[in-house]
Amino acid sequence: MKEKLLSVEFGKTPVVKIRVINEFDSAALVKNKKRYPFELVKSATVKIATNARKFAFTISRGYCWNGADIPRPLFLVGQSKENHYLIASMVHDYMLEYKSVIYNGVLNREISAEDYRRLTTLIFREILKNHRTNTIKANVMAGAVDWFQKWLNRGQWKVLKK
Repeated sequence: MKEKLLSVEFGKTPVVKIRVINEFDSAALVKNKKRYPFELVKSATVKIATNARKFAFTISRGYCWNGADIPRPLFLVGQSKENHYLIASMVHDYMLEYKSVIYNGVLNREISAEDYRRLTTLIFREILKNHRTNTIKANVMAGAVDWFQKWLNRGQWKVLKK
């Protein structure tokens, strides 16, 4: 039986700010701010419950990410930097960027790498729905994210396999 997501909650609602480019920023910092324009203001604890387990992890203050990676042809679904996508994309990006830490440390390798990938997609979709994204749009976005992770980034998942 596949693991089903029951809930995704936050200790406190995450607060996000846009990173502003200043005239004194180095070229490297400007490039980084353009690539990762969003920053978490205060640490955020993410609590996840499935039908098989409960776990939590904390995203540290100062974590930066780029918003939802929505290809231009799919902009009918929405723009990549819209407010209601920010929290979902933050958690999803964090879980992917720190997948070996969460998979090995928090989940103790209790699920397969494939199930972890699937779980990140379910969490992404659930947060979208919790932030008032309609179900059809949330499912389309989650499906696109899942397809991208499964087929285009499959080499990155080898690090989790035994």
